[in-house]
Amino acid sequence: MGRNVLIKYASLDKDRIDLFRRPRYRLFKTLLSSACRLDCLYCPLSRHCRFERSYWEPNDLVNVFIANYRARRVDGLFLTSTLYGDPDKVVEREIEVIEKLRKRGYRGYIHLRLMPGVSKDLLFHVAVHADRIGLNIEAPRETFRVIAPSKGDWLQDIIKRLRWLISLKKRFRRNLAKKPGYISRGIDTQFVLGASNETDLEVLETAWMLLKMGVDRIYISGFRPYKDTPLEYKRPTPRWRTLRVIQAIELMRVYGFTFNEVKELLNEQGMLPNMDPKVLYAEKNKHLYPVDLNNDPYELIIKVPGIGPKTAMKIIKLREEKGKVLRADLLKILSHNRLKRAIRYVVLD
Repeated sequence: MGRNVLIKYASLDKDRIDLFRRPRYRLFKTLLSSACRLDCLYCPLSRHCRFERSYWEPNDLVNVFIANYRARRVDGLFLTSTLYGDPDKVVEREIEVIEKLRKRGYRGYIHLRLMPGVSKDLLFHVAVHADRIGLNIEAPRETFRVIAPSKGDWLQDIIKRLRWLISLKKRFRRNLAKKPGYISRGIDTQFVLGASNETDLEVLETAWMLLKMGVDRIYISGFRPYKDTPLEYKRPTPRWRTLRVIQAIELMRVYGFTFNEVKELLNEQGMLPNMDPKVLYAEKNKHLYPVDLNNDPYELIIKVPGIGPKTAMKIIKLREEKGKVLRADLLKILSHNRLKRAIRYVVLD
């Protein structure tokens, strides 16, 4: 298998559910190494799993990536790694790769995953070259130690490092439009949903904390069982649960919902039902609807099912230009399905 393993398992690092219609980047996704000293219960790369281990030499990886980039087969690099040794040693090898790429004249997108427990001194060297930086949180604090017993301390090795990154991003803000890198595309993290017995409430509460800290994106990867892991026979997380948690997080990240507003959507067990949480919120709060598209502010319009940030801004702009938004206008800026969803919760007069 060799390097095929490095590319195959790098794709596990982010969930494939995408809520928004955005340009697709063809990322060259790879692990730096597939050898790992950790024993995370859910991971097919843990030290207990039996398969051929492999790794990249930095020069080889740089040459392969540049060749693919020049052939226009990829648009950017997503580089992650297993923790095969000391966190600083692993991150130093990642830095070696991205420094070489920049020295070769590559000015495109680089997304790099850090190791928990990495030293503060190394973060600057990563940040000047990487456009987006991530550090996976894996689970809420209460269950992190259960599913990732050797990955370090949740507060010290992960949350503290995310705070350091957020401080760096603020320092670099004036450089964002001038050069590649400098965390210009933000900071992200990821949960493995369903690997432990965590509730949606615990995940959403932690996500709210991360968003308030300044983390830009939170990815959710639904648990899938893998051979030779302690959770080999555990049921995979239903795709619908992953989708609903992602949607609920996006309500807080993009749509201006507070944690308490999202919390009221949960059942007595602290779980989301299999229903679009934005629609569920509207049904539970009928006293707030219908929203008047010609008079109500952006903050209310964006809470209408079927209406996102761009559409809400178009509606505001239309009524400023024309004095009034008509049904015909909505037909132009909303798809049929989105209009059908929204029309129940709005008025135009």
